[in-house]
Amino acid sequence: MNSTLDVVIPAGGDAGLLQRCLVALLCDSVGVDLCVIVVANGPAQSQNQASAQSLLTAFEDERQKLIIVTNPCPGKAAALNRGDRERRKGAVLYLDADTIILPGTVPAIVASLASEEPLLVAPPMVLVRPEGRLARGFASVWPGLSGMENDVVGAGLYATNAAGRSRWSEFPAIAADDLFVRSRFAKSERKLLTMGGFLFNLPRGSDLLRAKRRWDHGNRTLAQRHYVQPGNLPSRSVWHRLGDVVRHWRESPALACFILLALAAWITRDEKDGAVVWVGPKPQPIAAIAPRRPRVGICIVTHNNDSEIEACLASLKSRWSDLSIRIEDNASLDGTVDIVRGTEHRTNIRTNSINRGFAASVNRLAADFGAEIDHLLLINPDVELAPDAIDQLIAASLASENEAIVGGRMMRVDGSIDPSNCLAEPSLRQSIAFALGLRRWPGCRWIDPDTLGGWHRTGIRAVPVLTGAALLINRVLWDRLGGFDEQYFLYGEDVDLCIRAKRLASTTLFTALAQYVHRGGTSSASDFHRWIAILRGKVSLYRQHLPSLRGRSARWLLLGGVALRSMAETSGLAGTKMWRDLWRQRDLWLCGWPQPDGNQLAREVRKTARKR
Repeated sequence: MNSTLDVVIPAGGDAGLLQRCLVALLCDSVGVDLCVIVVANGPAQSQNQASAQSLLTAFEDERQKLIIVTNPCPGKAAALNRGDRERRKGAVLYLDADTIILPGTVPAIVASLASEEPLLVAPPMVLVRPEGRLARGFASVWPGLSGMENDVVGAGLYATNAAGRSRWSEFPAIAADDLFVRSRFAKSERKLLTMGGFLFNLPRGSDLLRAKRRWDHGNRTLAQRHYVQPGNLPSRSVWHRLGDVVRHWRESPALACFILLALAAWITRDEKDGAVVWVGPKPQPIAAIAPRRPRVGICIVTHNNDSEIEACLASLKSRWSDLSIRIEDNASLDGTVDIVRGTEHRTNIRTNSINRGFAASVNRLAADFGAEIDHLLLINPDVELAPDAIDQLIAASLASENEAIVGGRMMRVDGSIDPSNCLAEPSLRQSIAFALGLRRWPGCRWIDPDTLGGWHRTGIRAVPVLTGAALLINRVLWDRLGGFDEQYFLYGEDVDLCIRAKRLASTTLFTALAQYVHRGGTSSASDFHRWIAILRGKVSLYRQHLPSLRGRSARWLLLGGVALRSMAETSGLAGTKMWRDLWRQRDLWLCGWPQPDGNQLAREVRKTARKR
């Protein structure tokens, strides 16, 4: 199979986005002979040229070719035509500079284009759920419209082989270059790939309206050209539009937002929408990244995990990054240390004679890595990652324009989704939901803020809080935050970290594409000690992040919730005894984590265990 691929990238926008696009492309090019042509033009021509040049060394180290050219002519079409002159005339991928490909995309494109017949291919588009109700509604409806669902969309990425590229000579000076290319291929010649994908960030606010007007202008212009076969374009008749409304009637709020935006774009349309030089969205500050394949430092803290650590280490794989693993063991009494030292993984392990706590141990591990890594990956020893989970976390991090904390979809051992790794910030409403047990009542779940509006943990979106079973965090952000707050001996430190990160205008991002299994504790004894730590963490979060009166109220509601569960166990409505024990030992957790000495909890728990 011919594994060569040319990539043409018109770069007229933000240089920081181009750099992220190139890093993702480089990471996914293993086993493929790439020739990447970056065409810098537009107002940011010099910045994009410098951004691409910063990756020349990384491409040379990977034995890939990166060509950087400038183009004085404005517009995307002119940039595409200029890039075509540098191609090797084989299979070609046209990629927008603000697009992040997902793991496995480049190999899937190369494999699909190994044909003599003309083909147009593209992987699935994954929308990063935008902020704002109008944009969210538009994003919910737009991908499912007639002519877009289960077909090549090309909104930022499409590829064709040599036979397919011969279908046209040059790109016309219109905004809809993707639809123009699609119009050259019949339905049987278009293929939506099942592997890979690309992340598409919708513009925000008024920029989305301006972008919609430009898209509509390009579509109208293209439809008027006599040489375009109408059957190759998305159907836009009245009947198809009514069909779209019928198919999306269950999503009435989202459909209303989509219709409102479409009407606004139609009413405010202007001939200037199709200008060759289009002023894009206002540039936002883009967080800098290292111009190379990412380096990830993995931090694991163990404590009596001999039955889980080997499977965890075996799941740490990545094609996109260079991994370095460090472990700190907190006074394990089983064979955890011997198992780690006996594995084939190149792992550095440090042992402690006492349990220092999760937060303090992670901070020490992160300090050991120094500045040699770009991301920290915090993994619990009872976690097993999917084969591409680390790469998917990295891709989501690259798609975030800010420094980010990224988490994946947590699964239970039985294959069901565990939603508890995405939570709301601590609040009085959250403590009321816990006190009344609303999560157990399906009709009342919408009141519980931790359900995040009934969201089923799909797609990619910003969330208030991620818990730390598997978290990828930008190293620069980690240093700015000063790591975990070590007053949290166990549980609560990840919530505190996300809250403090939000104050620094950083992003907490969830991606369902990165999956992992979290085993967790199983015995009733371990549940008792785990819930002591959880409740203690909650009290400390209320104390630290809520106003005084709300914090005290939330703590008493927490106490009331434990009391109600204890009464349910006493009356026989529940078959466990854990909540009665937690109520009897409420002095252990009601004051939260002691700030001066986090090891006090371990001593108190051992003392309580002896009494029981």
